[in-house]
Amino acid sequence: MLSDSVPVRCSILRGGTSKAVFFLANDLPPDRPSMEPLLLSVFGSPDIRQIDGLGGATSQTSKAAIIGAPSHSGADVDYTFAQVSVGEQLVDWGGNCGNISAAVGPFAIDQGFVRAAEPVTTVRVHNTNTGKIILEHVPVRGGRAASEGDYAVPGVPGTSARILLEFSDPAGSLTGKLLPTDRPCDEVKLDDGRTFQVSIVDAANPVVFVAAEALGFSGTELPLDIEAATAATDTLEAIRGVVAEWLGLVPDRHDATKVTPGLPKVGFVARPMAYRTTAGVDVPESSVDLTGRLMSMQTAHRSYMVTGAIATAAAAFIDGTIVNALVRPIGQRPIAESIRIGHPYGVMEAVINGDGPAAAPVIRGVAIGRTARHILDGQVWVPRGLLPAG
Repeated sequence: MLSDSVPVRCSILRGGTSKAVFFLANDLPPDRPSMEPLLLSVFGSPDIRQIDGLGGATSQTSKAAIIGAPSHSGADVDYTFAQVSVGEQLVDWGGNCGNISAAVGPFAIDQGFVRAAEPVTTVRVHNTNTGKIILEHVPVRGGRAASEGDYAVPGVPGTSARILLEFSDPAGSLTGKLLPTDRPCDEVKLDDGRTFQVSIVDAANPVVFVAAEALGFSGTELPLDIEAATAATDTLEAIRGVVAEWLGLVPDRHDATKVTPGLPKVGFVARPMAYRTTAGVDVPESSVDLTGRLMSMQTAHRSYMVTGAIATAAAAFIDGTIVNALVRPIGQRPIAESIRIGHPYGVMEAVINGDGPAAAPVIRGVAIGRTARHILDGQVWVPRGLLPAG
């Protein structure tokens, strides 16, 4: 008699401040709708504890990466990202996760998609969600991606080998335009009549920026403080819903939370200021150029999304955006092309390569340092009916 459960090969890797279950594309059903029940089973969703699966009960630890042969002539490997909802029966394919992207290069090397060459191997990753190429410069030792090193990522204990991610031509990942509305600032009107100024910037992922002050925040709040301020988070979600409707992601803004909970991203920013991190470390005002907080699947992100940092850096270089109005002026920054973002765990730096007028710059790329670790290779058991017969 056949078992009612079957094993599927998988790996668990940390990328930046997130963690994901990695699969080889050939081991999964061929299309996304067929994959979704399998992924929900693997992660134990929907359940706020994800007790019956591999999920970690937060959006940062309920992620999947599907890796396969490249479909793009300029890539070494295809990478598809899936955000698996914790409490809802939903898998969001809408965008990419920059933190998990950092683990794709090491996984591709360890799986033999790319020949390992010391001391650094460059992996050309094609993210199928956005159609963009990410260049990943991965330290290699002994034929595998190196994990030990002296680079620290706020929000990750200890230090690891530094992986440099270069997001090439990140503008227009979803909408085809850096400024989806062709304006650096727009006014959103909510159902209750309140209005808010927002900046919508699409670079690596579309992000809606709101000034912290407009929401009653200072900008230095920590995730638990943000989540306790339910009136403000409800307002942020309502704003996000309006923009989702504008971008054509939903026909009705009131359906955004259910239909597209992950895109667009939304968050708030403030001028550079001193604050204390989640770990109790004091960050001086002089070490940040902007203070920022982002939401992830209707909860406060515990650190800062890499794709969010890319959009933030791009917004900082565009005249008229809310970010541009609050960021430390270029002449006062240590590096004009660099933006240091103060987030709940510490400081993230994004280096931008762009040119053209500040009113309409061309963003050629954004580089960010991350780390990753290959934690586990094994098998996860799923109901037999979730895999194709044969």
